[in-house]
Order: sequence, then structure tokens, then C-alpha cells
Amino acid sequence: MGKELSIFEHIEKLIPGFHGYKNKELLREDDRLVRGKVAEILGQAKREIERALQRCVMVNCQQLMGIESLRKKLMMLQSRILHAEAGYRGYFDRVKFKEDELKKLIQYDYMMIEKAQAIFEDAKALNSAVADPPRLGMAVLNLEDKLNDLETVVSNRMSFVVGE
Repeated sequence: MGKELSIFEHIEKLIPGFHGYKNKELLREDDRLVRGKVAEILGQAKREIERALQRCVMVNCQQLMGIESLRKKLMMLQSRILHAEAGYRGYFDRVKFKEDELKKLIQYDYMMIEKAQAIFEDAKALNSAVADPPRLGMAVLNLEDKLNDLETVVSNRMSFVVGE
């Protein structure tokens, strides 16, 4: 029986080159790597949603506007994550994180990755539910909830990093 991986070890497995904010010179790079990975997963989810939109048009489903709304929200979140200023306005240059703060930052990173992966899974479920209206309605609601959860985590992480 193997040992259970820490949150840091999970992130290291998911993001090649991640250093865990251990080296001051690599703080911005680690931040960029995490945000890039989350944006990549969200890009995969966006492609699934776009496929669902195409299928929805073909079968004339009632959730077309709801799915399009999800796609727009996902694109906004993906852009917000990917194009955020590296290190959030130079904060990493001015402030040294204490160990507890680094642990909290890593927890936020892990939550963002987990939530992005859950969004991708829900986007696949949405795509497969297009022909089943009751299932599709629930899939739209579930995905909307997941997007809102990720948006909250991203906002909290950004506030934490800038010291608010």
C-alpha cells in the first residue's frame, strides 16, 4: 500500500516543472504554470461545450441559450485565469510568503485544478446529454454551479495573493 500524496505532490504530478513556490526567482513561473494548466483544462471543457452546442442545433434542443451562456462564462473565466498579470502586480517581488501562506496558496492552486477538472467532466456529460432533455437540463445546471465555484476560488486566490 503506497503512501497518500500531499496536495503539493498532486500538483507536481499534474504540472511538470512546478516548484511549489520554494524558490523566489521561480514564484512567477510557478504561478504561470498553475494558471496555464487550469486554462488548458478549461480549453478542453470549452471544446466539449462547443460540440454540445453543435449537437444541440442539430436536434433543436431547448437548452441552446443556456449552453451558449455556459460557453461564454467559461471563456471569460479561462481568459481571466490565463491572462492575469504574472504574480499579480508584482506582489511576488515585494512580499515573502511565510510557510503557512505558501500552503494556503498551494491549496488554492489545487482547488482551481480540481474544479477545472470537474468542469471538464461535466462538460463531457453535457455533451452526452444533448438528446435527453431532462438530463440536459440538469447537466446545464450542474455545469453552471461548477463554473460559479471555480470563479469564487479564482477570486479568493487573487485576493489572497494581493493581500486583501
